[in-house]
Amino acid sequence: MSWQIGSFVVVTLALGAGLLWYERSRPPAQIVALVAVLAALAVAGRILLAPIPNVVATTDIVFFAGYVLGPAPGFAVGALGGLISNFWLGQGAWTPWQMVGWGMTGIAGAALWKLTRGRANRVTLAVVCGAAGLVFGAWMNLQTMVSYGGEMSLDRYLALEVRAIPFDLAHMTGNIAFALVAGPAMISALRRFRERFEWRQASEVAGVGLIALAVCVAVFGSSAIAPPRADAAYKKEATKAATWLKTQQNSDGGFPGSVGGESAFTFTARSMLGLAAAGINPLDVKTGGKTPYDYLVAHRKGIDKANEIALAILALKTVSKNPRKFEGRNLMDALHKRQGNGSFGNDVNVAAWSALAFDSGGADGAAKKSVDWLYSAQNLDTNGGFGIAKGARSDPDSTGTALMAIGGKKRIRHAMGYLRGAQKASGGFVSGSTVNSQSTGLVIQGMVAAGKGPRFLKSHGNTAADFLLARQRTDGSIWYSKVSDQTRVWVTADGITALAAKPLPIAAPPRAPKPKPEKDTSDDNSTGTDTGTGTGSSTYNPGPGSISNPPSSGSSSSSNSNRGKSGNNRSTPIPDDSPLPDDDPVIPEVVPVTPVVPSDAVLAASQAGPSPSPVIALLICLVVSGGLCGGTIWLTRRFKW
Repeated sequence: MSWQIGSFVVVTLALGAGLLWYERSRPPAQIVALVAVLAALAVAGRILLAPIPNVVATTDIVFFAGYVLGPAPGFAVGALGGLISNFWLGQGAWTPWQMVGWGMTGIAGAALWKLTRGRANRVTLAVVCGAAGLVFGAWMNLQTMVSYGGEMSLDRYLALEVRAIPFDLAHMTGNIAFALVAGPAMISALRRFRERFEWRQASEVAGVGLIALAVCVAVFGSSAIAPPRADAAYKKEATKAATWLKTQQNSDGGFPGSVGGESAFTFTARSMLGLAAAGINPLDVKTGGKTPYDYLVAHRKGIDKANEIALAILALKTVSKNPRKFEGRNLMDALHKRQGNGSFGNDVNVAAWSALAFDSGGADGAAKKSVDWLYSAQNLDTNGGFGIAKGARSDPDSTGTALMAIGGKKRIRHAMGYLRGAQKASGGFVSGSTVNSQSTGLVIQGMVAAGKGPRFLKSHGNTAADFLLARQRTDGSIWYSKVSDQTRVWVTADGITALAAKPLPIAAPPRAPKPKPEKDTSDDNSTGTDTGTGTGSSTYNPGPGSISNPPSSGSSSSSNSNRGKSGNNRSTPIPDDSPLPDDDPVIPEVVPVTPVVPSDAVLAASQAGPSPSPVIALLICLVVSGGLCGGTIWLTRRFKW
């Protein structure tokens, strides 16, 4: 048996064992769907960056999948990502090796979770992802040596390693950059998903069906496996409300609570959340040249309470601004200093908003601390809801807000049980003694964050979405209750996030395209007459003497002197009596060159020198890699990335 056949059999057996391992873990449908989507994302992270040699997001995505979901799903994401991406980039002997390599990357992510107990910070993730890129490169260099024949020796392998140093360094650098930029955010999103859909061994999942599912996702997108529900969001109504909300902006860029009122921080920040939920970037909303962000900047020194800081962090996310560098203020540090044991003064709503703010800023440890406190504040011994404080009677506002922050199937089920009993016949929810839009909107956001839709809970045939839609007026604004339009601007801003089915935090929508400058049509060409074509067209034809049309020597200076001749006016016609070039040029005699035998000195100088030491090559690789990793760590700590 040859090296090629033997290695192919071993790699294929390893690949089959890994996929069988995943199939035998029997994950539920939610995890199957998530694995397929992550595999499609890994495919996209490789194909989109294909023009940049060896820079891929695939390794990081697979690593994060294993880190959060576990070794078997992580292996499946890596194996499927390698297989499906090669349908575009080309299949070959390298495909099973790539599948195993990325599959093992997913297992490595699970190992890091085990070692750090899920508490790896941004720098640790970046360093480990960079190392994963180097190991993957070493694995594929082994594939090159084994699959294409030739000498099987350490010297040859080290030679391949040396040749691959630029590519491996590019892979490592890209991994570090992706992990620093998107690592904590992606892990937080996957962690929330896992907590909401904790799985145990359940129904069977066929390996062949899994591969077909991933192919469908890669080709047609995630909608191929999970088509959006018809009641998932009310985009048309949310857009209508946002259109009305924009008309309420004041000249200072801020928003009031009521129509015609003065701007205030709370209403401005909540309006930014509403606009972003409707797909409108707040930076594109201006009155008097001022945006809502300009208003926040002008009033940043007055942001002092924990709930205000948390709201500001969430608002900054809608415009892609760094809360750690908010015009000289570090809002993340300011919020962390007020955290205490995670309760923020025994206030459930502030703890939930702060957990969401920490999560949006990548502070996973601080977010977990507040979430853990929220778990302790849930009224599990009574109705499963949350009150305004630990030990207080449950209310829909606090329960809906907490649902956006917590996870865990059991916790969510208890909270939903309370909300089901608290829902009124109109479909809405009460705060104090009034069934109102804001309480109902918070419940909708909580249900969406828990994986449900706005129409999940129903009372007497009415859903929470029905109540909110009934409060919307023809101009798009939303009333507080059936008979009251108090704080209509504030209520509308909060109602938009519910109608758009957007729980917090809300990412920044894309900016509106800038209008293209109008093309200047005042050129003389627009009304020109025939200047040489005889067709009456307005095409510009430069006159004689210009750079484009120099005058011919001996010809008239008139622009019509050469009209009708073929070609252009740039050359002078040859007179009929001018001598023609010689038709039979003299071919020079070819003198043969006699080779000269090289001297002994020349022969000695042309002989190959000693082979370079592989130790030197490895040292160069280690020094460069260590410098990049060490420099990245220093920059991260120096600038508090």
